[in-house]
Amino acid sequence: MSLLEVLKTYAERGASRFHMPGHKGVLPPPFNEAAKIDVTELGATGDLYHENNGAIRESERGMAALYGAKDCLYLTGGATQGIFAMLASAAAPGDSVYVWRGCHRSVHNALALLDLRPVWFWDAPPEGIRAPLIYTSPDYYGRLYPKPKTDGFVLCDAAHGAHLPFCLPDYNPPGNLWVTSAHKTLGALGQSAMLLSDGSVDTALLREQSSVFGTASPSFALLASLDAIRAELTNNGRGAWERITAFTRSLAEKDSRVFVQDPAKVTVTTGDGLGDAARLNRELSVVPEMADKYRLVFMLSPHNTDEDFSRLEQALAAIPVRDITAQTGTHFALPESVMTPREAFFSLRERVPLTDAAGRIAARVFAPSPPGVPLFSPGERIDKKTLDILPDICYNEDELIWVVKEDFL
Repeated sequence: MSLLEVLKTYAERGASRFHMPGHKGVLPPPFNEAAKIDVTELGATGDLYHENNGAIRESERGMAALYGAKDCLYLTGGATQGIFAMLASAAAPGDSVYVWRGCHRSVHNALALLDLRPVWFWDAPPEGIRAPLIYTSPDYYGRLYPKPKTDGFVLCDAAHGAHLPFCLPDYNPPGNLWVTSAHKTLGALGQSAMLLSDGSVDTALLREQSSVFGTASPSFALLASLDAIRAELTNNGRGAWERITAFTRSLAEKDSRVFVQDPAKVTVTTGDGLGDAARLNRELSVVPEMADKYRLVFMLSPHNTDEDFSRLEQALAAIPVRDITAQTGTHFALPESVMTPREAFFSLRERVPLTDAAGRIAARVFAPSPPGVPLFSPGERIDKKTLDILPDICYNEDELIWVVKEDFL
């Protein structure tokens, strides 16, 4: 039986539950159905981190085959859990790691906690490197990036790309290890994610590392949703995404303001993303994934309805055409590194207003979220030039930032 079938069978037995969790399978609506399959490790359910041939492992292996991977590990701590596990498996404390600067804040936090030394790059890493490398594809705006050429391990934060094997005919695994979120564009519950491997890293090591950064009581409701998604993708993954791909590309063909590379993301340059987002929500009940000063991002999946499609077309038609004379760039100058990420992260620290932060050293990641790309990483000197662009990405001058205390240096 599949994992979902195992859990449903147990729920239907009506057993007296003298085990965790405390709700004993009974919660009021809307949680009542989920509570029935929200159990702990039982003989039939298996154990996420230790079983070899149970229902969980069978589901994980089936998912790996769908993604062209040698193995797959289910995660209930989101892509962040997988990012920590990947980096801990590929590098040791004190090692250098090449890091695409557009990586999510979770990568920067992992560098600090694992005591790794980042070598930042924007467009492409130097040739012939042997150290591990981590990058992001697709990014929050739906831009796809090629797998970097390197002689070392390539790790990819593909959190937003769980759907790509089912809508890109030339899809290839983006790294030796990659993590993807099943809840962002697929139909799994929030926090459901997967760590995929091409087999170059020992599965036992990956599983051990994922257990270190995950809870010892993983949610079986989340695991069941992953198993349900595996079955859905097996039955009609590519067919379901053909509809989305055709629709989003048609939007880009009809409106020059619309950018679509990742078929799940419709990015619209409006010149007043925040104002347009508020108005579309209020007047048309259309809610985008994110907005910044210049853009709106709409995220789609096969679970969107024809009515959703119609509303999105109405929303695009309702956005005024503006003369957009300036935009913030996607790349910014790299700040000066003064301390290692770990040294700064565990330093004595204080919070100061952005207006007083120039010249100080960041003690924590400072990142607008979404998209969650840090402007300052722990150990970097905060420069005035970067501070000056913050109003363009919707930060207020009275925002506070964690910095290293000056008497700690």
